[in-house]
Amino acid sequence: MIMPPMAINLQFMDFKNSIPATSCLNDDGSYSIFINTRLTRERQTDAYLHELSHIMRLDFEKKHYDIDVVEKYAHQLNQLIG
Repeated sequence: MIMPPMAINLQFMDFKNSIPATSCLNDDGSYSIFINTRLTRERQTDAYLHELSHIMRLDFEKKHYDIDVVEKYAHQLNQLIG
């Protein structure tokens, strides 16, 4: 399957906690990924790939899915590609 081009805004922020990253679908149809600056470069890369997998799998459009199920599949995908 070929993915259409999509705009992804990447931001690095000090979360002041242990959350590695988070992402969201913006009102204009673009996505934002927020990476915790307290992580090592390797962990930031892993967190980015994890959030990117949510975007590529269109998880934000799966409103009826349980977040735990979505996270489980995202982690499995990261293990396959990582």
